[in-house]
Amino acid sequence: MVQQLVTAMHRIAYRRPFAEDRLGVDRWLSTQFSTCSSAGLSGGDSAVDWTKVPLQSFRVSLTELRLESGVLILDQGCRLVAWNQTLEDLFVEVEFRAMEFLPDSLPAAIVQMLGLGSELVSSGATDLDYSFQAEDDRDRRCLWDVSSIRLDLNLGAGAICAMLIRPVALLKTDAAEEGPSLSESLLVFQQFDSVDRQICEAIAMGDTTSEIATVVGLTRRSVEVRRAKILERLQFTRPVEIVRLVVRLEENGLL
Repeated sequence: MVQQLVTAMHRIAYRRPFAEDRLGVDRWLSTQFSTCSSAGLSGGDSAVDWTKVPLQSFRVSLTELRLESGVLILDQGCRLVAWNQTLEDLFVEVEFRAMEFLPDSLPAAIVQMLGLGSELVSSGATDLDYSFQAEDDRDRRCLWDVSSIRLDLNLGAGAICAMLIRPVALLKTDAAEEGPSLSESLLVFQQFDSVDRQICEAIAMGDTTSEIATVVGLTRRSVEVRRAKILERLQFTRPVEIVRLVVRLEENGLL
């Protein structure tokens, strides 16, 4: 079952790990809301008076962290206090508004999962990490990672919840998307000429385009064109799939 899931998804690459983004948000929370607490921004009922909180500057400073994860800052009532530009980039068709609930224009499954996580943190969980499957705003099935941080305010006013979210993999939704079988790929591979086979094997060895061009006696541009045609004929989308094919063919004694 685990192997089936792994082979049915394409991992999304990031420059920095999720934990690093989380650490940055944790530090940001401590800095921003300790300032709010010391300023005594509370109303008559000891709740935070959000009209006195510089929400726009929060959004700007969150964006300046240059995180690769979308970030939502929610109050105890699960209303949006602040968010970063990355969140807007993840959901370009969604309009986020300060001091309102999560927009209905977000995919329903994402609203549900974020809402559940926020409620758990608001009810006492100090932090929370979980994953779930849901479509993005382009109707692609994704695996999402979420990390939540609770910060208790020193105003007798409950807590703030910071939620980080980002897609970590694109999931294939049905068997038809799993691509050709090994035998089907072998039939295509056997139709390649010697140059195309050399290119495939060189890709599997990790050679650069320049190195491949030297080996097969072609220009870089010619190698790039041939590689694109190889991918098309094999019904692949990325060179790494050629690597996997060559490895599987070798393991089965077919090369």
